[in-house]
Amino acid sequence: MAIRTALFSKVLRDRSLEEAAELAAEIGYDGFEPMCREPHLGVERSLEEVTAFRDHLDDLGLEVPCLATYSGHYVGKSQSECEAELEKLDTFLEFAEALDCDIVRHGPGGPPVREATDDDYEHAAAWLARAADRAAAYDVTIGIEIHAHTITETVDSTKRLIAEIDRENVGAIHDAGNMYITLDDYGQKSIQKLGDDLAHVHVKDEQRIDDPDRPGAFELETDDGLETFQPRLLGEGSVDHGPLFDALAEAGYDGYVTDECHVPRDDREDEREVAEHELAELRRLLG
Repeated sequence: MAIRTALFSKVLRDRSLEEAAELAAEIGYDGFEPMCREPHLGVERSLEEVTAFRDHLDDLGLEVPCLATYSGHYVGKSQSECEAELEKLDTFLEFAEALDCDIVRHGPGGPPVREATDDDYEHAAAWLARAADRAAAYDVTIGIEIHAHTITETVDSTKRLIAEIDRENVGAIHDAGNMYITLDDYGQKSIQKLGDDLAHVHVKDEQRIDDPDRPGAFELETDDGLETFQPRLLGEGSVDHGPLFDALAEAGYDGYVTDECHVPRDDREDEREVAEHELAELRRLLG
């Protein structure tokens, strides 16, 4: 099966969940990855609403490759706070079952790798193992995103945590945009290193800049100090996704690639143009 394209609903965050899915289908995406917070698929949604949304997706011909939750973030939390995150996960697992989705994003949180301690990894692994055990009952994989300013901001640190969790249904969500920020290799070597731990792929473009006042600019403390970044349209920033897509093809990856573009927009028509541009670029990269 070929690699398929999906759109992260946050790209269309000014529309309702249903409207966002309809536009993704109209433009030509194969899948739709819901942002699991309001105004889209927040934990407060009822299971009846989610089931009705699944019927809507079926009518649109869209699959859900992953639920992009903002749950977990166990490092630095108390036992009661961690238990609350597991309860939140339970709800999202019910949503995943209703949506025929087999990956739920659920992360460790924590400080960047340069500040992380062995205790941070041990704490996160223990709670994520419990999360994975709950997910296994739904035949769902826990997807840990490689993300800046967490204990999994590199391939090596992500593989370390996955090894410590020691569950079959835990994998990595590759994100070249995030890895560009941390200067981690996001091309062929990253896919080779991840191997069977690769569960899902996110893509977005970023660029290092000097002016923090430019639209959408954000600052992050990296190993090189405080740096400024600006989200860009896919193919117009500094993240070269070509080698990544070549490596995915070589590895026989047959899942989804979800576009997460977060350039600032002025209106709903801009949203549509962004989503259309991103799909065209994805198709170009897929050859």
